[in-house]
Amino acid sequence: MDLILSDLHANLHALRGVLRFANRRAIHRFVILGDLVGYGAHPNQVLEKLRELKPRVMVRGNHDKACARLEPMTTFSPPARGAAEWTADKLSRENLRFLEELPMGPAWVGEDYQIAHGAPFDEDAYLLHPRDALHAFDAFEAQLCFFGHTHLPGTFELDEIAHTLRWVEFDANEWFYLRTGCRYLVNPGSVGQPRDRDSRLSFMSYDPAKKRLRLHRLDYDHRGAAKAILAAGLHPHLAHRLEHGI
Repeated sequence: MDLILSDLHANLHALRGVLRFANRRAIHRFVILGDLVGYGAHPNQVLEKLRELKPRVMVRGNHDKACARLEPMTTFSPPARGAAEWTADKLSRENLRFLEELPMGPAWVGEDYQIAHGAPFDEDAYLLHPRDALHAFDAFEAQLCFFGHTHLPGTFELDEIAHTLRWVEFDANEWFYLRTGCRYLVNPGSVGQPRDRDSRLSFMSYDPAKKRLRLHRLDYDHRGAAKAILAAGLHPHLAHRLEHGI
């Protein structure tokens, strides 16, 4: 079983919940879709835990690049820019190097599927609309590509026989089976900053052998994560949104 995680955003409280889940199960590999840091108050602790995971496959996100000062923060909102600047100043030398060396997507996970942070055609692009999804399907080769960046769990399903495209929202803890003749762009939601008005952390497990995936939503100490953000002097909005999943 592969565990698919995205947009952890330095939320140590949420990551601990995922790791407790993983410790009770046989995880074949950890697959992480970027934005490991930014927004949250524990960048070094989160990166240290992620570096311990094996085997793992990762791609970088836009916040990872900004916090490593690989790209300017001109497109970031003031709260996001403030958090990225704070993170960049707090990172240890080892964790900074780790961020700098994260590969860009899309990337293959074995021979099974591909992953990206934003869109397969642009790692910083948001896949929110069907027209963008159609473009994205032309930019990867596998039947399945996982992506993050929007923090919204669900999948674009392209039926290549019926020539239809639809967005599917998952029921938590129920298996979703990939259909023959269809291709998929799947978002596992966000571990560290859910934005679908549900404060529970979000991630997925994927069974390549049976071509099935499952969305997981777990309660965690989001109030503790919010208090840590405020204690670090980061923008209060970053703490507020954790309680409301926005």
